[in-house]
Amino acid sequence: MPASEVEVDSSLIFALSEGIGPRPPTSNQEHVAAEVIAGEFEELGLSSKIEYFDSQRSFGPTYLVMFLIALLAGPLARRSRLAGTLAGLVATALGAAESGFALRSPLNLLRTRRSQNVWSVIEPESAPQQTICLVSHMDSSRSGLMFHPRFTPYLGRASFAAGVALMLNGVAPLISWMPPGRLLVKAARGLIGLSALLVLERELRGEDVPGANDNASGVAACLNLARQFDGDRLEHSRLVILVTGSEESGVIGMREFLRRNDTEGWIFINFDGVSADAPLRVLSREGGPTGSKADPDLMATAERVGRKHPELAAEPLLDGSGLPYDATAVNARGGRAITIANQSGAILNYHWPTDSAANISEPAFAKAVRFAAALVEELDGEA
Repeated sequence: MPASEVEVDSSLIFALSEGIGPRPPTSNQEHVAAEVIAGEFEELGLSSKIEYFDSQRSFGPTYLVMFLIALLAGPLARRSRLAGTLAGLVATALGAAESGFALRSPLNLLRTRRSQNVWSVIEPESAPQQTICLVSHMDSSRSGLMFHPRFTPYLGRASFAAGVALMLNGVAPLISWMPPGRLLVKAARGLIGLSALLVLERELRGEDVPGANDNASGVAACLNLARQFDGDRLEHSRLVILVTGSEESGVIGMREFLRRNDTEGWIFINFDGVSADAPLRVLSREGGPTGSKADPDLMATAERVGRKHPELAAEPLLDGSGLPYDATAVNARGGRAITIANQSGAILNYHWPTDSAANISEPAFAKAVRFAAALVEELDGEA
């Protein structure tokens, strides 16, 4: 069937965002979503696997620990230069480990709850020559001033600035002996303090959001494609459908999937926010100004799909939210991944209570699914 004629069903967006509602990482609602998704696989006649892992409810504690240690560097240095230096370096090292998706980190001690990934496999008509993994996350996020619609256009730059502040704080002993250095360190610690307050405000006053676009839409896109390619098998490519948990608390589900499974040579296509009433995009960079770039060959394939199917074209976009996606963890490890999203400027209703099924666009969602179907077919033809 031509990609432009692929049947698209958005009912799962409504089932997850309105039927179950907000699905914070590790919550009962996230567990229910996993069971619903597994049931969707079973209805298609596909066996599913649920993999449990240790996780946490929010990214808040992770960053609050880093920021607190960083802020202690100044007071500690007044008593002991060595203690202050160590605190600054520890905070910087923890920040680097988190941004690099380290498999082992002292911050893993914060993972005291349980989450899960759900996945299934569709074998090709002939012997598989490659594996294409379609990815989305089932959990939803939490609002807060840091995700206010007026601030989200600057979120990536703010996150980058906080990372720079941690590094400046870490090298404070080397630069604070001169007046410009002291000013830089003071500014860095002020920014770290502000960042900590914003994260704390989100933890204490934020509201769990329905997550229709982010990311019930991604899950629905994956299940639509599972139905399509279960009925019309690919020729050369094994298709893995992966729905992760705990993406919103630090991309933990994808980290665990990569740790537990041999994904060498896999191609990952990530869906995140594909039902917003906005242009269809493929992200050329993820995770902010110093983040990881999407696989260039996948970007080239996406461009070819747009030339063959102009009505489905997805334009490249430099940065999405400025924060990491499931695909970011793959790219950061040298893997091959690309993210599909509907976006123009700031993400509509991003981590905000208005991210409900009432605000999705059926035509935009259908275009994203059909573009992805054409992309998968193009990749299968290249195998």
